[in-house]
Amino acid sequence: MLEIKQVIIHPAIGVARVGNSPKEYFLLPEIINKPITDPGNFRDKEGRIKRQAVRFRLYGADENGNIIRELTAEDGDITWTVHVANKKAAWYNFDLALDIPQATGAFKGYSPVESTLRNVTISDADRSRLVIDGGSLTISGVNTNADGNDQNFAFDKGTFYSPDGNDKPVYLGELRTDENGSLLFLGGYGLSASYANESAVTFANNDTWHDDTSDGPVDAKIKLKTGEVFEAVGAWVLTAPPDYSPGIQAFVTGYDLLAQTAIDMGQSVLPEIPEFWEHIYPMLERMPLNGWVNAGIFKQNGWGSPGDLSTPEMVAKLSDTSNQYFELRQAIFRQFRNPDYLTMQAELFPPVYGDGLQGFKSSDTDPRNFMAVMPFQYEYFQQWANGNFTVGNRSETKNWDDITPAEQAAYLDRTSLDETIGGPFHPGCEFTWPMRQPILYSTPFRIKRRLDDPLTYGPILNSQIALEIKGPLDGSAAGDITKWMAVPWQTDTSSCLSGYVGIMGQYIPTFWPVRVPNDVLTEADYEIMMNENSTLEEKNAAFSNRVKWLRGIVYQYGYPPVNVSPYTKGINDFITQWPDVGILIQKEGIGDSNFPDKMWVENGRTIGEDQVVSDKMLMAGSEQEKSPEDSGYLWMVERAEKRKRG
Repeated sequence: MLEIKQVIIHPAIGVARVGNSPKEYFLLPEIINKPITDPGNFRDKEGRIKRQAVRFRLYGADENGNIIRELTAEDGDITWTVHVANKKAAWYNFDLALDIPQATGAFKGYSPVESTLRNVTISDADRSRLVIDGGSLTISGVNTNADGNDQNFAFDKGTFYSPDGNDKPVYLGELRTDENGSLLFLGGYGLSASYANESAVTFANNDTWHDDTSDGPVDAKIKLKTGEVFEAVGAWVLTAPPDYSPGIQAFVTGYDLLAQTAIDMGQSVLPEIPEFWEHIYPMLERMPLNGWVNAGIFKQNGWGSPGDLSTPEMVAKLSDTSNQYFELRQAIFRQFRNPDYLTMQAELFPPVYGDGLQGFKSSDTDPRNFMAVMPFQYEYFQQWANGNFTVGNRSETKNWDDITPAEQAAYLDRTSLDETIGGPFHPGCEFTWPMRQPILYSTPFRIKRRLDDPLTYGPILNSQIALEIKGPLDGSAAGDITKWMAVPWQTDTSSCLSGYVGIMGQYIPTFWPVRVPNDVLTEADYEIMMNENSTLEEKNAAFSNRVKWLRGIVYQYGYPPVNVSPYTKGINDFITQWPDVGILIQKEGIGDSNFPDKMWVENGRTIGEDQVVSDKMLMAGSEQEKSPEDSGYLWMVERAEKRKRG
């Protein structure tokens, strides 16, 4: 204890998620790569989606910042203070990431982006009423507000604009503590509304609307039993939309993004030479994992496909440092898109749309229409391809008490961000493009604070204003991270699909399917696979079948899976039906080597459907195959009837 000279909060950035369960929540594992599970499959007994809470811990460090040990209520009196707000309706429209050439006007054929204010008709005198300020709350003790019933710890004092002056209270979350005095933050219930009872009309900028996401600073003070008092190095919390496929990581995670930002700040947290199991294999594994949420990726890189690079046989080759597999490594490296964005590389990896995609025109030649991995990831792959890497050990899942306090703190910073998306940003899921700007941070992963809190920066916002010193990114106050996001969140979530441009195909490219799946394996198909009376052919047909996750909302039932017309019907339906869609759960395989030993299966969906659409029919396009006489059609109907019979 005598060595402790400072106290630090971890994680530096904690991510909570909305849910409509009023009391129940779940926590992400605090150990890297540990499976994300929940006894109720992320729902309470009434089928409501649990909120994802985030836990903040205190760590004592020496004068150089080296972590010594965790500090709990046994070591002293801990007081936590949190301030969250939602500023979306008072901020500017999202038109494009303002840090790319399209937005600055540097890319040919594009004029500089000038974003106007949301709800521009609201007078300057009333614009502050568009901010939902949850205020600052303080909590201390052990197991305080454990059941969530104490209104003293609820962020329910903020209000949102109403034309009649009776501004509406909006709940943004609550504080609790655990048995060690650590902080638990729970966000909102996922509710969105228009003060004018208007329908939403677009993916990101819906005037008169608000939601209950939020963000803000987290602070703590501890009075040790020795009498010393420490003000902790602060953290940040943000509330995001639900994660509908927990545990499936994006090609570029939020941690990858912030690790790159640390490099850009000149304070890298990464080694110069990559280790296979730590830095290369995770990217190879994300290819087949993304196949559980997108049918195109499943066909190209999923289980059993030639592009599955995570098989034991392939991994044995790819982890070999000798020149025996030099050309194989080079061939794989050549499949990845270069993050210098100098040339169009639409066919390369990842199969994801980029920040520059506007209007989804197939004739557009901006390389940023497609996302690349982070520069450090590309460099790591290049070193690996050239044989300049170490193998390391494939670490087994550790227990919390078996790792050092320094490892604990590092894990906390990473695990929350590993389950977020580091791009593309149009605008994104949990956060958007400002998170890659070094000016946003005081040190790596620590969001810089600001004392002043400008509501706007004039009638329009452009790249120059956004990126300048003392501009909106040069420090943050409560609500300043999520204000750049779509309002309400449901309209963006139900808009970020796959296959926008017909010539590119139905399935890929896609935006962020790891949080908002495109195509899924249904419970009915999983049951066919688990049925011991099913033939191998029937099991294979069920396994290879993928249906639209948003069927019945954005997509019509049946064949073909076209978007519902008009577009606005789908996004408005999702505003209320978001708790009723399925969550992907990792389930055991069938014990047959022809199929994977773990499968991600849609679970808990309560929206009815008229029929199950087979993958064969989705990929077919002729009128003949859609006719009742066609064998493919009859096969589909037969399978649907078999499902009904169980």
